[in-house]
Amino acid sequence: MSLEKIKMLEERVSEVLGYIKILQKEKMDLEKRLQDKENELKGVQQQIEVHKKIEDDYTRMKDERGEIRSRVEKILDELKGIGAA
Repeated sequence: MSLEKIKMLEERVSEVLGYIKILQKEKMDLEKRLQDKENELKGVQQQIEVHKKIEDDYTRMKDERGEIRSRVEKILDELKGIGAA
């Protein structure tokens, strides 16, 4: 091989090494972004669970309120019956 061919080969190897470094940095950046998004997703999933629990509690309390209202109305009707007698 001539010195010129070796020099051209050396330049190509340097270019390839430069591309490899760029790709490695991009990969690291993308892995960090992915990790950040996964952490963000976990936070959102936790918020969803909290909201589901709140919604379930609200539904349960609303049902209990209706039951209590019915009982109170029944008691008031009984008291009206006693007052009328």
